[in-house]
Amino acid sequence: MSVPRLRLLAVDLDGTLVDSAPDLAHCVDEAMLGAGVAPPGEALTRTWIGDGIETLLRKAFEHRGAAAGTREFDAALAAFSACYRENLFVRSRLYDGVRETLAELEARGVALACVTNKRLEFAEALLTAAGIRGRFASVIGGDSLPEKKPSPMPLAAAARESGVTAAQAAMVGDSHHDHDAAAAAGFAFVWASYGYCSRIDARPDAPFATIRAFAELGALI
Repeated sequence: MSVPRLRLLAVDLDGTLVDSAPDLAHCVDEAMLGAGVAPPGEALTRTWIGDGIETLLRKAFEHRGAAAGTREFDAALAAFSACYRENLFVRSRLYDGVRETLAELEARGVALACVTNKRLEFAEALLTAAGIRGRFASVIGGDSLPEKKPSPMPLAAAARESGVTAAQAAMVGDSHHDHDAAAAAGFAFVWASYGYCSRIDARPDAPFATIRAFAELGALI
């Protein structure tokens, strides 16, 4: 990764800053049980995180052979949302080194933006509950704009808000959606390999750096 003068770091939320799978899985299971569908459990739910809540629940339904887009699905989605509002940071945790590394980057003059496919309502509340909302100059959720990752639109918006060019920016995230969004936006990309995606299929024109812990960002950048 080569960024001559990094001025903006866009950071994914689930699987990069916060291991949020335990709370997400808890609410998926509760919503599925309420709809009379067998819950998938945390191990499977971890593999589906990254596309937003609606897609997460749809994958859970389809895995059990139940149809999405039905009245039962809509009720389960409402039940999930109600559950998640009360369980944003109950079982979840920050990954090691997140607080210290964000503080270090901010002290070095790097603007920080959280760019996630999670609904903005939940993203803001989760960052606040985790005690790190104040580190981010901006938060862009999956419903903040007409398109979400892997579209480059959220990253382009983050760059505009920070007054920087894509050549001065990087994205760190754990999924192929993060990689593809960064490549399309012209951002450098850092793959958080400790997150929910076990591999990244890199584009030939978009090489990336890899970290095995969030704390490694300080030395990399």
